Amino acid sequence: MNPVEEILKMARKFISGEDRSMGFVASMESFVVEHLLDTQEFDFLAEGMSLYRPWAGPPYWTEEDMLHLMKDFVKEFESRSL
Repeated sequence: MNPVEEILKMARKFISGEDRSMGFVASMESFVVEHLLDTQEFDFLAEGMSLYRPWAGPPYWTEEDMLHLMKDFVKEFESRSL
């Protein structure tokens, strides 16, 4: 599986509610930094993943904020990975 397909799979896992933990998002962020640095996918995801703290309040991102980002990411990049 290529890196874009892998991060899309992770995004779908977050969207489904299977895992929305800080640890999971941190693993997504590590994957993106390792495999997708200097790509459009990295640019799309980096800020949101680095700010994901569902309990912390502004300026951090809530679970709902991250859910919107993941849905937008899948919509934007799913057709590009085919």
